[in-house]
Amino acid sequence: MIGFLHGELGDPPGGWPEPFRSKALRGRAAPKGVTGLTDADRAGLSQSPRATLNRLLFPGPAKEFLAHREQFGDTSVLHSKDFFYGLRPGREYTVNLEKGVTLLFELEAIGEPDERGMRVVLANLNGQLRPITVRDRSIAADQPAAERADRSNPAHVAAPFAGVVTLAVAEGDEVEAGATVATIEAMKMEAAITAPVAGTIERLAIGTVQQVEGGDLLVVLG
Repeated sequence: MIGFLHGELGDPPGGWPEPFRSKALRGRAAPKGVTGLTDADRAGLSQSPRATLNRLLFPGPAKEFLAHREQFGDTSVLHSKDFFYGLRPGREYTVNLEKGVTLLFELEAIGEPDERGMRVVLANLNGQLRPITVRDRSIAADQPAAERADRSNPAHVAAPFAGVVTLAVAEGDEVEAGATVATIEAMKMEAAITAPVAGTIERLAIGTVQQVEGGDLLVVLG
């Protein structure tokens, strides 16, 4: 409340009544680290006020929220209980993605962990069985975690989804944009992974044949 009276959260319409404000702040030091709004902040408040206020008032949680949204998408469509405590086998769950679009899903089974701490989770999505590979964080893995690709770096070639990747190149090879650098097999289907830009294979981030997750780094171009 004192911070509010200091103006840290802005001023209410018409300002604070006097002498209430002066008496409440008497003898109190001025707040530290309070800076004025930039032109970008003002533009953000008019265009996307909620996101801008979150960033200005709660920078740490706002950054974590954006990172979560980038990795998992909009999970606000899930019920809080299901999000925090997980799904129970044999129970059908309903999620309304948008008007007229409903997702029905059910947890069928959870497999045993492998040497990397990965489990295969069998889920039923709108009547179709789908295996999903997830990392069990409660298990100490014998193998180190895979390196993640930087999606903003065109020199990073990432796995498009979970599966078994077989590299088709070696360090030092020159490749053209669109050339196949690896293949990935999942759910009895095989797809090619191509180089987004031309360059030289600077580094191989995985073994010749390896199980990976979507977004894992495979090859670095130089």
